[in-house]
Amino acid sequence: MLFLLVLIFYFLTAISGHGYLYEPVARSSAWLVDSSFRECCTWPNHMEMFCGGMGHQWNTNDGKCSICGEAYDKKVKLFEKGGAMYKGTIVKIYTQGQEIDVKVMLTANHKGYFEFRLCNLDASPSVDASQECLDRHQLLIAGTDSTKFRNVSNYGSEMITVRVQLPSDVACQHCVFQWKYTAANSWGTNPITNQSGPGLGRENETFMGCSDIAILPNGSPTDLPIVIIPTKTTIASTSVTTKTSTTTASSTYYWTWTSMTTTKASTTSVSSTNHWTWPSLSTHGSSSVSSTTTTTTIRRPLGLTTWSSDFFEYQADDEVMYDGIKYRCVVAHRSFPAAAPGPLTWAWWKPIQEEQKRF
Repeated sequence: MLFLLVLIFYFLTAISGHGYLYEPVARSSAWLVDSSFRECCTWPNHMEMFCGGMGHQWNTNDGKCSICGEAYDKKVKLFEKGGAMYKGTIVKIYTQGQEIDVKVMLTANHKGYFEFRLCNLDASPSVDASQECLDRHQLLIAGTDSTKFRNVSNYGSEMITVRVQLPSDVACQHCVFQWKYTAANSWGTNPITNQSGPGLGRENETFMGCSDIAILPNGSPTDLPIVIIPTKTTIASTSVTTKTSTTTASSTYYWTWTSMTTTKASTTSVSSTNHWTWPSLSTHGSSSVSSTTTTTTIRRPLGLTTWSSDFFEYQADDEVMYDGIKYRCVVAHRSFPAAAPGPLTWAWWKPIQEEQKRF
Protein backbone atom coordinates (compact mmCIF):
# COMPACT_ATOMS: atom_id res chain seq x y z
CA MET A 1 0.00 0.00 0.00
CA LEU A 2 2.81 2.38 0.92
CA PHE A 3 4.56 1.60 -2.37
CA LEU A 4 1.34 2.41 -4.26
CA LEU A 5 1.00 5.78 -2.49
CA VAL A 6 4.62 6.65 -3.28
CA LEU A 7 4.07 5.67 -6.92
CA ILE A 8 0.92 7.82 -7.15
CA PHE A 9 2.73 10.78 -5.57
CA TYR A 10 5.64 10.45 -8.01
CA PHE A 11 3.25 10.25 -10.97
CA LEU A 12 1.30 13.35 -9.90
CA THR A 13 4.42 15.44 -9.35
CA ALA A 14 5.92 14.23 -12.62
CA ILE A 15 2.96 15.46 -14.66
CA SER A 16 2.48 18.74 -12.76
CA GLY A 17 6.06 19.99 -12.87
CA HIS A 18 5.42 23.44 -14.24
CA GLY A 19 7.12 26.81 -14.33
CA TYR A 20 7.47 30.00 -16.33
CA LEU A 21 9.70 33.01 -16.89
CA TYR A 22 8.26 35.88 -14.85
CA GLU A 23 10.88 38.62 -15.36
CA PRO A 24 11.54 39.57 -18.05
CA VAL A 25 8.10 38.10 -18.56
CA ALA A 26 7.75 35.42 -21.24
CA ARG A 27 5.56 35.99 -24.29
CA SER A 28 3.22 33.22 -23.16
CA SER A 29 2.90 34.68 -19.63
CA ALA A 30 2.83 38.42 -20.39
CA TRP A 31 -0.96 38.53 -20.00
CA LEU A 32 -0.45 37.95 -16.26
CA VAL A 33 1.27 41.31 -15.73
CA ASP A 34 0.22 43.48 -18.71
CA SER A 35 -3.46 44.06 -19.45
CA SER A 36 -2.70 44.87 -23.11
CA PHE A 37 -1.91 41.16 -23.64
CA ARG A 38 -5.09 39.78 -22.07
CA GLU A 39 -7.49 40.26 -24.96
CA CYS A 40 -5.23 38.74 -27.61
CA CYS A 41 -2.83 36.52 -25.78
CA THR A 42 -4.28 34.92 -22.65
CA TRP A 43 -2.82 31.42 -22.47
CA PRO A 44 -3.92 29.34 -19.44
CA ASN A 45 -1.33 26.67 -20.29
CA HIS A 46 1.57 29.13 -20.03
CA MET A 47 3.16 26.96 -17.30
CA GLU A 48 3.32 24.03 -19.73
CA MET A 49 5.77 25.30 -22.33
CA PHE A 50 7.58 21.95 -22.21
CA CYS A 51 8.32 21.27 -25.88
CA GLY A 52 5.19 19.21 -26.48
CA GLY A 53 5.91 16.88 -23.57
CA MET A 54 8.97 14.81 -22.80
CA GLY A 55 7.93 11.81 -24.89
CA HIS A 56 7.13 13.92 -27.94
CA GLN A 57 10.27 16.03 -27.56
CA TRP A 58 12.63 13.04 -27.47
CA ASN A 59 10.80 10.33 -29.42
CA THR A 60 9.57 12.51 -32.28
CA ASN A 61 11.87 15.55 -32.34
CA ASP A 62 15.14 14.04 -31.10
CA GLY A 63 15.24 16.42 -28.13
CA LYS A 64 14.65 19.61 -30.13
CA CYS A 65 12.27 22.33 -28.97
CA SER A 66 10.98 25.64 -30.33
CA ILE A 67 12.55 28.79 -28.89
CA CYS A 68 9.56 29.57 -26.64
CA GLY A 69 8.71 26.03 -25.52
CA GLU A 70 6.19 24.87 -28.10
CA ALA A 71 6.65 21.54 -29.88
CA TYR A 72 9.47 21.75 -32.44
CA ASP A 73 7.36 20.15 -35.18
CA LYS A 74 4.33 22.39 -34.65
CA LYS A 75 3.71 24.03 -38.03
CA VAL A 76 2.69 27.45 -36.70
CA LYS A 77 3.98 28.45 -33.29
CA LEU A 78 1.57 30.71 -31.38
CA PHE A 79 4.31 32.73 -29.69
CA GLU A 80 6.81 33.11 -32.52
CA LYS A 81 6.68 35.84 -35.16
CA GLY A 82 3.68 35.15 -37.39
CA GLY A 83 1.81 33.34 -34.62
CA ALA A 84 -1.60 34.45 -33.35
CA MET A 85 -0.25 35.39 -29.89
CA TYR A 86 2.97 37.09 -30.95
CA LYS A 87 3.13 40.86 -30.27
CA GLY A 88 6.85 41.62 -30.20
CA THR A 89 6.32 44.14 -27.40
CA ILE A 90 9.46 45.11 -25.49
CA VAL A 91 8.69 44.12 -21.89
CA LYS A 92 11.96 45.16 -20.23
CA ILE A 93 14.82 47.54 -20.98
CA TYR A 94 18.32 46.94 -19.64
CA THR A 95 21.79 48.44 -20.15
CA GLN A 96 24.75 46.92 -21.98
CA GLY A 97 26.85 44.79 -19.61
CA GLN A 98 24.34 45.06 -16.73
CA GLU A 99 23.81 42.41 -14.07
CA ILE A 100 20.07 41.71 -14.04
CA ASP A 101 17.67 39.88 -11.74
CA VAL A 102 15.82 37.16 -13.63
CA LYS A 103 12.74 35.74 -11.91
CA VAL A 104 11.39 32.25 -12.56
CA MET A 105 8.21 30.89 -10.99
CA LEU A 106 8.20 27.15 -10.33
CA THR A 107 4.89 25.61 -9.28
CA ALA A 108 6.57 22.21 -8.87
CA ASN A 109 10.32 21.93 -8.39
CA HIS A 110 12.05 19.05 -10.16
CA LYS A 111 15.64 20.04 -9.39
CA GLY A 112 17.87 20.27 -12.47
CA TYR A 113 19.27 23.59 -13.70
CA PHE A 114 18.44 26.86 -15.50
CA GLU A 115 20.19 28.37 -18.53
CA PHE A 116 19.71 31.79 -20.13
CA ARG A 117 20.42 32.91 -23.69
CA LEU A 118 20.19 36.04 -25.84
CA CYS A 119 19.67 36.74 -29.56
CA ASN A 120 20.00 40.18 -31.18
CA LEU A 121 17.35 40.73 -33.88
CA ASP A 122 18.47 44.18 -35.05
CA ALA A 123 20.02 42.82 -38.26
CA SER A 124 16.98 40.59 -38.94
CA PRO A 125 13.85 42.59 -38.05
CA SER A 126 11.57 40.53 -40.29
CA VAL A 127 12.25 37.18 -38.61
CA ASP A 128 12.25 35.74 -35.11
CA ALA A 129 15.19 34.39 -33.14
CA SER A 130 16.67 31.03 -34.01
CA GLN A 131 18.13 28.59 -31.51
CA GLU A 132 21.49 28.91 -33.25
CA CYS A 133 21.43 32.67 -32.68
CA LEU A 134 20.44 32.19 -29.03
CA ASP A 135 23.24 29.68 -28.50
CA ARG A 136 25.80 32.31 -29.56
CA HIS A 137 25.15 34.18 -26.31
CA GLN A 138 24.78 31.77 -23.40
CA LEU A 139 24.70 34.11 -20.44
CA LEU A 140 26.87 33.71 -17.36
CA ILE A 141 25.42 33.45 -13.88
CA ALA A 142 26.68 36.66 -12.25
CA GLY A 143 29.82 36.22 -10.17
CA THR A 144 30.63 32.82 -11.71
CA ASP A 145 32.17 31.39 -14.86
CA SER A 146 29.21 29.04 -15.37
CA THR A 147 26.23 29.33 -17.72
CA LYS A 148 24.16 26.95 -15.56
CA PHE A 149 22.27 27.83 -12.39
CA ARG A 150 22.43 24.54 -10.51
CA ASN A 151 20.90 25.62 -7.18
CA VAL A 152 17.31 24.92 -8.20
CA SER A 153 17.12 22.05 -5.70
CA ASN A 154 17.78 24.52 -2.85
CA TYR A 155 14.34 26.03 -3.41
CA GLY A 156 10.79 24.77 -3.22
CA SER A 157 7.85 25.51 -5.48
CA GLU A 158 8.30 29.28 -5.42
CA MET A 159 9.68 32.34 -7.19
CA ILE A 160 13.42 31.95 -7.80
CA THR A 161 15.57 35.01 -8.51
CA VAL A 162 18.80 34.46 -10.43
CA ARG A 163 21.43 37.16 -10.98
CA VAL A 164 22.50 37.02 -14.64
CA GLN A 165 25.29 38.89 -16.44
CA LEU A 166 24.37 40.54 -19.74
CA PRO A 167 27.17 40.58 -22.35
CA SER A 168 29.45 43.61 -22.41
CA ASP A 169 29.36 43.64 -26.22
CA VAL A 170 25.62 43.51 -26.97
CA ALA A 171 23.22 46.45 -27.33
CA CYS A 172 19.95 46.07 -29.19
CA GLN A 173 16.63 47.68 -29.94
CA HIS A 174 15.10 44.19 -29.97
CA CYS A 175 16.67 41.13 -28.39
CA VAL A 176 15.04 37.82 -27.53
CA PHE A 177 15.84 36.56 -24.02
CA GLN A 178 15.43 32.82 -23.45
CA TRP A 179 15.06 30.76 -20.26
CA LYS A 180 15.64 27.01 -20.42
CA TYR A 181 14.90 24.68 -17.51
CA THR A 182 16.29 21.14 -17.72
CA ALA A 183 14.58 19.12 -15.00
CA ALA A 184 16.18 16.20 -13.18
CA ASN A 185 13.16 14.02 -12.45
CA SER A 186 13.74 11.34 -15.12
CA TRP A 187 15.88 8.27 -14.53
CA GLY A 188 18.82 7.91 -16.89
CA THR A 189 22.44 6.85 -17.28
CA ASN A 190 25.37 9.15 -17.92
CA PRO A 191 27.06 7.82 -21.10
CA ILE A 192 30.49 8.97 -19.90
CA THR A 193 30.54 7.93 -16.24
CA ASN A 194 27.98 5.11 -16.63
CA GLN A 195 26.36 6.39 -13.44
CA SER A 196 22.58 6.06 -13.23
CA GLY A 197 20.07 8.23 -11.40
CA PRO A 198 17.47 11.02 -11.77
CA GLY A 199 18.57 13.60 -14.33
CA LEU A 200 21.77 11.79 -15.31
CA GLY A 201 20.62 10.64 -18.73
CA ARG A 202 20.23 12.53 -21.99
CA GLU A 203 16.43 12.60 -22.04
CA ASN A 204 15.02 15.02 -19.48
CA GLU A 205 11.90 17.17 -19.28
CA THR A 206 12.58 20.66 -20.65
CA PHE A 207 10.75 23.96 -20.12
CA MET A 208 11.35 27.08 -22.21
CA GLY A 209 10.33 30.72 -22.11
CA CYS A 210 11.22 33.64 -24.38
CA SER A 211 10.70 37.37 -23.88
CA ASP A 212 11.35 40.53 -25.89
CA ILE A 213 13.77 43.04 -24.39
CA ALA A 214 15.93 46.01 -25.37
CA ILE A 215 19.48 46.72 -24.19
CA LEU A 216 20.62 50.34 -24.17
CA PRO A 217 24.18 51.02 -25.39
CA ASN A 218 26.75 52.41 -22.95
CA GLY A 219 29.21 53.61 -25.59
CA SER A 220 31.36 50.48 -25.67
CA PRO A 221 31.94 48.53 -28.91
CA THR A 222 29.39 45.85 -29.67
CA ASP A 223 29.46 42.63 -31.66
CA LEU A 224 27.80 42.58 -35.05
CA PRO A 225 24.47 40.72 -34.85
CA ILE A 226 24.17 37.77 -37.20
CA VAL A 227 21.70 37.81 -40.07
CA ILE A 228 19.11 35.11 -39.38
CA ILE A 229 18.00 33.30 -42.52
CA PRO A 230 14.70 31.38 -42.13
CA THR A 231 14.94 27.71 -43.05
CA LYS A 232 12.46 24.92 -43.58
CA THR A 233 12.54 22.00 -41.18
CA THR A 234 11.55 18.49 -42.19
CA ILE A 235 10.19 16.25 -39.42
CA ALA A 236 10.33 12.48 -39.83
CA SER A 237 8.54 10.06 -37.53
CA THR A 238 11.57 9.57 -35.30
CA SER A 239 14.14 12.12 -36.42
CA VAL A 240 14.59 15.75 -37.39
CA THR A 241 16.61 17.13 -40.29
CA THR A 242 17.36 20.84 -40.26
CA LYS A 243 19.31 22.85 -42.79
CA THR A 244 20.62 26.11 -41.42
CA SER A 245 22.43 28.91 -43.18
CA THR A 246 23.99 31.63 -41.06
CA THR A 247 25.85 34.75 -42.09
CA THR A 248 28.63 35.73 -39.71
CA ALA A 249 30.94 38.70 -39.41
CA SER A 250 34.39 39.22 -38.00
CA SER A 251 34.24 42.90 -37.09
CA THR A 252 32.42 45.09 -34.57
CA TYR A 253 29.97 47.94 -35.02
CA TYR A 254 28.96 50.98 -33.00
CA TRP A 255 25.51 52.34 -32.21
CA THR A 256 26.12 55.81 -33.63
CA TRP A 257 24.10 58.62 -35.18
CA THR A 258 25.12 61.54 -37.38
CA SER A 259 24.72 64.99 -35.86
CA MET A 260 21.74 67.14 -36.81
CA THR A 261 22.17 70.09 -39.18
CA THR A 262 19.91 73.10 -39.68
CA THR A 263 19.23 74.15 -43.27
CA LYS A 264 17.78 77.58 -42.45
CA ALA A 265 18.26 79.61 -39.31
CA SER A 266 14.70 80.91 -39.47
CA THR A 267 12.99 77.51 -39.55
CA THR A 268 11.50 75.93 -36.46
CA SER A 269 12.30 72.34 -37.43
CA VAL A 270 15.51 70.55 -38.22
CA SER A 271 15.90 67.67 -40.64
CA SER A 272 18.43 64.97 -39.86
CA THR A 273 19.35 61.56 -41.16
CA ASN A 274 20.37 58.86 -38.71
CA HIS A 275 22.31 55.84 -39.87
CA TRP A 276 22.32 52.48 -38.12
CA THR A 277 25.32 51.06 -39.94
CA TRP A 278 27.71 48.15 -39.75
CA PRO A 279 30.49 46.78 -41.99
CA SER A 280 29.75 44.41 -44.86
CA LEU A 281 28.96 40.90 -43.73
CA SER A 282 31.03 38.14 -45.27
CA THR A 283 29.80 34.58 -45.63
CA HIS A 284 31.95 31.48 -45.72
CA GLY A 285 31.51 31.41 -49.50
CA SER A 286 32.46 33.96 -52.10
CA SER A 287 29.30 36.06 -51.83
CA SER A 288 28.82 38.98 -49.45
CA VAL A 289 25.88 40.80 -47.92
CA SER A 290 25.72 44.40 -46.77
CA SER A 291 22.96 45.99 -44.71
CA THR A 292 22.24 49.65 -44.05
CA THR A 293 19.09 51.12 -42.54
CA THR A 294 18.41 54.84 -42.92
CA THR A 295 15.77 56.65 -40.88
CA THR A 296 14.81 60.31 -41.29
CA THR A 297 13.49 62.17 -38.26
CA ILE A 298 12.22 65.69 -37.66
CA ARG A 299 13.51 67.58 -34.63
CA ARG A 300 10.70 69.62 -33.13
CA PRO A 301 11.29 72.71 -30.99
CA LEU A 302 11.44 72.24 -27.23
CA GLY A 303 8.14 72.45 -25.39
CA LEU A 304 5.41 70.14 -24.19
CA THR A 305 4.29 67.70 -26.90
CA THR A 306 2.62 64.31 -27.07
CA TRP A 307 5.15 61.46 -27.09
CA SER A 308 5.83 60.09 -30.58
CA SER A 309 6.97 56.58 -31.49
CA ASP A 310 8.08 57.66 -34.99
CA PHE A 311 11.85 57.42 -34.41
CA PHE A 312 12.00 60.92 -32.99
CA GLU A 313 15.26 62.17 -31.44
CA TYR A 314 14.45 63.28 -27.90
CA GLN A 315 16.98 65.36 -26.01
CA ALA A 316 17.52 65.74 -22.26
CA ASP A 317 14.88 68.00 -20.63
CA ASP A 318 12.35 67.55 -23.45
CA GLU A 319 8.87 67.28 -21.96
CA VAL A 320 6.09 65.07 -23.29
CA MET A 321 2.64 63.89 -22.35
CA TYR A 322 1.82 60.19 -22.48
CA ASP A 323 -1.20 58.38 -21.08
CA GLY A 324 -2.21 61.46 -19.08
CA ILE A 325 1.18 61.83 -17.37
CA LYS A 326 3.84 64.47 -17.97
CA TYR A 327 7.39 63.15 -18.42
CA ARG A 328 10.83 64.76 -18.73
CA CYS A 329 13.56 63.15 -20.85
CA VAL A 330 16.64 62.37 -18.75
CA VAL A 331 18.84 60.77 -21.44
CA ALA A 332 18.92 61.69 -25.14
CA HIS A 333 17.64 58.83 -27.29
CA ARG A 334 15.67 57.92 -30.40
CA SER A 335 12.08 56.81 -29.88
CA PHE A 336 10.63 53.66 -31.37
CA PRO A 337 7.41 51.64 -30.98
CA ALA A 338 7.05 49.83 -27.63
CA ALA A 339 9.40 52.31 -25.89
CA ALA A 340 6.76 54.68 -24.53
CA PRO A 341 7.35 56.58 -21.26
CA GLY A 342 6.49 54.45 -18.26
CA PRO A 343 7.96 52.01 -15.72
CA LEU A 344 9.84 50.03 -18.39
CA THR A 345 11.64 53.12 -19.73
CA TRP A 346 12.74 54.61 -16.42
CA ALA A 347 16.27 55.11 -17.82
CA TRP A 348 14.91 57.56 -20.43
CA TRP A 349 11.86 59.22 -18.88
CA LYS A 350 11.01 60.61 -15.44
CA PRO A 351 7.36 61.36 -14.56
CA ILE A 352 7.09 64.91 -13.28
CA GLN A 353 3.36 65.56 -13.10
CA GLU A 354 0.09 63.67 -13.39
CA GLU A 355 -2.65 65.33 -15.41
CA GLN A 356 -6.37 64.79 -14.99
CA LYS A 357 -6.98 65.58 -18.62
CA ARG A 358 -5.29 63.67 -21.44
CA PHE A 359 -3.66 65.64 -24.20
